[in-house]
Amino acid sequence: MFQQHIGNTIIVVNDDEFAHAYQVGYLKYKLDYRPKTLSDMDIYAFYVGVMTSVRHSGRYNAGYLAGWTAALIEGGEKAPVILSTLVTAATEEVNA
Repeated sequence: MFQQHIGNTIIVVNDDEFAHAYQVGYLKYKLDYRPKTLSDMDIYAFYVGVMTSVRHSGRYNAGYLAGWTAALIEGGEKAPVILSTLVTAATEEVNA
């Protein structure tokens, strides 16, 4: 079993495929994307590209995106304000 804290949420994963993909996605962001400035279109294109990829299973792709997104949100002192604003707006919309 694999557990990862993302903000106030704990993700519990029971299979190796999702857990492995999560770790790969997390490292991918840290190694290749962290020093870059990303636009909304960059993020959109990345998500669509991963989710439509047939190289891996849907569970792998979801785990990969979860890890990549966790690293993006983690961002440290330069966490994108616009991303947190979008997450807050989306949460409010879902809870409405």
